[in-house]
Amino acid sequence: MDVFTIGHSNRSLEKFLSILKGKGIEVLYDVRSFPTSRFVPHFSKESLSSAVEAIGIEYIWDGRLGGYRRFGRDVEDLGIAKCFKSQGFRAYATYLTTNPLAREAVSKLATICRSKLTAIMCKERIPWRCHRKIISDYMIAKGFRVIHIIDEGREVIHKLSKCARIVDGELRYV
Repeated sequence: MDVFTIGHSNRSLEKFLSILKGKGIEVLYDVRSFPTSRFVPHFSKESLSSAVEAIGIEYIWDGRLGGYRRFGRDVEDLGIAKCFKSQGFRAYATYLTTNPLAREAVSKLATICRSKLTAIMCKERIPWRCHRKIISDYMIAKGFRVIHIIDEGREVIHKLSKCARIVDGELRYV
């Protein structure tokens, strides 16, 4: 089963919608913590949801999967995921693998992806600069092939992060 990821970046709305339609995307799953944009207002939640639904794509926003997790604020540092140089990525990996709300949210995402072709969306065009890479590790653990859309005609197949392990079908970070 395939699942796509995409970062809206500074694309035009027309280009973004064209990419989604070209891939046959049925669900756009927004994992931004803050689904707004001052610089590209057409990617604000209200505008974007109307635009994608107008072309037959379901829009779902789930803030429980949003990034910007921080140790000491909403995540306890358990010393895992040390392969990530960024403390933010370490915090997000810890959050995704240990927080019950995050686990429930990512399980819901996987269920949707099993029945509808889904694109997981955030802001960053480049997936290795975005928490989508950690969500993608989880999706691989659940049996999905994850394809990152960089641009029209340019895609990258996700590979597990170097400290990610799949143990009995569950994602773990060392």
